[in-house]
Amino acid sequence: MNIQRNIFAGLLIFLVFLTIPFYLDFIGITTTNDNTVNEMPILLDSNIEDNKNTLSASNTLVKQPNKSQGEVKEEFITIHTDYYSMVLSNRAGGSIVEYQLTATNKNLMPKYVGSYDANTYNDSLMVNLINNPSAQSCTPCFGINGEKMNGMFTVQNLENSITLRKGQSRELVFTYPLNKDEYIEKRIIVNGDGFSYKSEYAYQLNDNQQHNLEIIWDNGILPTEPGEADIWEGHSSAYIYQNNSLESITQGDTINIEEQRFNDNINWFAIRNKYFGIVVVPDDHMDYAKLSSYNNDTFENRPITPIYTAILGDILNQPIGSNSFTTYIGPLDIDHIQLIGPNVEQIMNFGWSIIKPFSKMILWLIKSLHAIGLNYGFVLILLGFLMRIIMGPLTKKSAESSAKMQEMAPLQKQIQEKYKDNPQQLQKEMGALWKKHGVNPISGCLPMLLQWPILMSLFIVFRSTIEFRGQPFIFWINDLSQPDYIFSLPFDVPMYGSSVAVLPIIMGISMFLTMGITMQDKSQKPLMYFMNTFFILIFNTFPSALTLYYTVFNFLSYQQQLSIKKNK
Repeated sequence: MNIQRNIFAGLLIFLVFLTIPFYLDFIGITTTNDNTVNEMPILLDSNIEDNKNTLSASNTLVKQPNKSQGEVKEEFITIHTDYYSMVLSNRAGGSIVEYQLTATNKNLMPKYVGSYDANTYNDSLMVNLINNPSAQSCTPCFGINGEKMNGMFTVQNLENSITLRKGQSRELVFTYPLNKDEYIEKRIIVNGDGFSYKSEYAYQLNDNQQHNLEIIWDNGILPTEPGEADIWEGHSSAYIYQNNSLESITQGDTINIEEQRFNDNINWFAIRNKYFGIVVVPDDHMDYAKLSSYNNDTFENRPITPIYTAILGDILNQPIGSNSFTTYIGPLDIDHIQLIGPNVEQIMNFGWSIIKPFSKMILWLIKSLHAIGLNYGFVLILLGFLMRIIMGPLTKKSAESSAKMQEMAPLQKQIQEKYKDNPQQLQKEMGALWKKHGVNPISGCLPMLLQWPILMSLFIVFRSTIEFRGQPFIFWINDLSQPDYIFSLPFDVPMYGSSVAVLPIIMGISMFLTMGITMQDKSQKPLMYFMNTFFILIFNTFPSALTLYYTVFNFLSYQQQLSIKKNK
């Protein structure tokens, strides 16, 4: 029994010693390697993997604060502009604690509304893209040799609240003394002219060792849409741009993505959700970059919310240097994005190379029509008429070719029966028949092929453009970026869900009407019914802007087919 008690007592003492570091951390005291107590945490969260360029442990820069500096308390600076409201902490030299978009529309109403308040979605809250209490994460911070410099910096001429209008700017200087003649300094220049600001990290060290200097962003970007729309639509990603090539990672499930390293001439990094993004563009190319992600499942109705980490790094041998950056935090609006830096607009979804010019043209047309005062819903209806006018001749040509081929079907069948054992003669006779009647089988498909880039670009733009976010139309359609649900079923339908939208049903009616006119081969009717039903099911979760456009376009197509049929 005594042996058991001694073993139990030994285990208990061992557990007490194990919990001492956690207790010290809980009350705000951290211990150094020599078992002395720091006055404040200096280099925390060292979870960045070492690489071949990182110094050995004996040479790693782990500096203590200048004792003459005294204890530096955490201070917060709130910056208000016509575009955003940002709260900075002196931790990490101006790490962002909160970032809320405050831009307004022509009616002076908030332009970007609908965001998560803590973990619950609030459709009346202005969009909040960063929530970093006490700046414990890097948003952003400076790193040296794998260590995050997120201790407390001193602030020159501290102002707790700054308001900037267009044309105004303010410089904030954060300094972190290390030892004698050694320091890290960060300068931030904020202005009232947009969603971006300039920053510069400068450092001075006493050694001539090689150092890996990094800009770290490890808190991702908050989700701004209810549910998982930006996940399954592939909109949530992290990017780096190197040597005219865009590289990215996308976490679409709960499996975390391990750190991936890129080693060649890095231009910038970006993190985005469906409609908003963060972009950091250095003035000079960086030597390497790292991307990774983990899942945060604490948000309401979102079992998957990837939190991306992006790091830009330089490998330097001199003891004195600096890095300058432009940081953009705001909407994925082409008018703002294309001003940040070369090729940054590539993080926006415009489709494949062959489709991009059409997508940009359609987006420009939508924005131009809205600029003259048209509601976006009426813009979509007008665009449906314009596309019907443009594609009308192609559709007519295709329909006429299909009708001629249908008239020739009995003659083609006779030739196929007659020469079924002679493929070469069959092909020759069929060619002669088509030439005699002036018909080319490809001519029926070619008009549809020419329409394909435009149709695909419409599909891409209407699903992802921020212009439709929060924009109401008429009656029950109160947000063109969301499905037009009117009620929910007490059960789920596969591929459909439990919520019922009206526009996909109306669109389905237009498809069935058009099918009834254009179908020549009645044996294909079951397949066409299946395909149309399938489209109704999947469009139930699509943005109402996309469904509204296709509904208008389909009814106009139906009217054109009626006209073609009457004129035969």
